[in-house]
Amino acid sequence: MELREQIEVRKQVQEAIAYYQTAGKEATLAEIDKPDGQFVQNERYLFAVDLEGNMLAHPIKKELTGRNLIDLRDLCGKSFIRKIVNIAKTRGYGFTEYEWQVPGREIERYKTTFIERVDGMALCCGFYNTKEPSYESIFDRLFGPLE
Repeated sequence: MELREQIEVRKQVQEAIAYYQTAGKEATLAEIDKPDGQFVQNERYLFAVDLEGNMLAHPIKKELTGRNLIDLRDLCGKSFIRKIVNIAKTRGYGFTEYEWQVPGREIERYKTTFIERVDGMALCCGFYNTKEPSYESIFDRLFGPLE
């Protein structure tokens, strides 16, 4: 299941990049920001951050949009926005894991997120894991995140 989910979130980011290339940045961020937009599919949704950690668009947690979240930490203490920005700046794309609240529910689960850099921002899409956390996440929980 996880490999299929990884393919799906990467495909969703690629679709957003194609949309960006035809519609431009402003229209893409507006579409990502819509709770009922084309980039929201059940618990999978896109969000966008710039390379300084500012949330540019988030369809589920509107209160995050416009805020600098570079130091935001999950329950394990992981600075996951910093990690997202670092992946975008250094490799240009990749996956990371962190704990995040499941939309519409009062629980947090491990989320695997794919990131891809496009013109000074990171487009991100993830899925909530039903499996056990990765070794990286277990290490973070036991010893704290390595920054």
